Amino acid sequence: MPSVTTTDRARVRAEGELAPRWRTDVGDYVAAAEISRDGALCILGAGDGRVHGLDLATGSPIFTIHAHAGGVLGVGISPDGERFITCGQEPSAKLWSRGGELLRELPGGGACWVEHVAWAPSGGRVATAAGRKVRLWTNDGEPLVETEPLESTVSALAWRADGSGLAVACYGGVHILPFVPGAKLRKLAWKGSLISLAWSPDAKIVACGSQDNSVHFWRLATGRDSQMSGYSFKPKALAFDSESKLLATSGDRTVTVWDFRGKGPEGTRPIQLRSHKGVCTRLAFSPRRGVLASGSQDTSVLLWEPRRGTKPIRVASLEDEITALHWHPQDRGLLAADASGNAAFWETS
Repeated sequence: MPSVTTTDRARVRAEGELAPRWRTDVGDYVAAAEISRDGALCILGAGDGRVHGLDLATGSPIFTIHAHAGGVLGVGISPDGERFITCGQEPSAKLWSRGGELLRELPGGGACWVEHVAWAPSGGRVATAAGRKVRLWTNDGEPLVETEPLESTVSALAWRADGSGLAVACYGGVHILPFVPGAKLRKLAWKGSLISLAWSPDAKIVACGSQDNSVHFWRLATGRDSQMSGYSFKPKALAFDSESKLLATSGDRTVTVWDFRGKGPEGTRPIQLRSHKGVCTRLAFSPRRGVLASGSQDTSVLLWEPRRGTKPIRVASLEDEITALHWHPQDRGLLAADASGNAAFWETS
């Protein structure tokens, strides 16, 4: 079970850093993390196949389960917080109770690992992806839909904010699976390998990071697409702000933020946020205000207000490359984890 340590908050604040409410070490690379919508539970999936449930308020362990034979690849918590799903290096995802009891195995439909899981924001459906197939299930793990094999391996999933559609990225573009009567499947074609995916909260824009060191996005109302190029590395992290006006992208030590107000980013200069000494690995906007968190290979976590300035407003760090970054759903703090198994929750106000 992980242990928890606390830090002298007065000393930390005096040095201008974020004050951690708690820190813990789960013993292995944290590959995936999520916070329940009520802000009470956090789930960490580790490289040794274990899944850790922690009390977000204190960092105290609630359960540790050996969920998968190989490393955990993804986790997701149902909107009502009563179940969570995990996937790992095996051909089935697993559905668990909030307390860590195994409820059901959800096969991916072949020999491929289930690499992606995503719960619909409105509840009622959870998606899994293995190889070239996507499957949908009820909250209880009953099968609903299985897609025909796509043209290549699924690389990312993203739900529309109201749960009425699921975006699926792979080589060749993005497929949007609709879940409203009369709607038809839509494909946003792109001749390239897409590796990351974000759907804006207002449902108007789908953005993807590409294997060719670019970011491609589509305006869904018109089908118009554009490309943002010039990145040094593959943009594996993307994040929209809560108003769907700013898109933060990784792909370098610099965090690049594109502004979708007015005529949008085409022909404009992006906001460049420079302070990390290593490549940015994770990005997350706060749910209620325009604060951006970024994590890096250099172990640092930085907070920014891109519309107000290009210098970080708060700083923190762990011990290794940042592998997970999530805000409290009510904007009461920030969770981060790293490649050595360390995790921390910082108060941000």
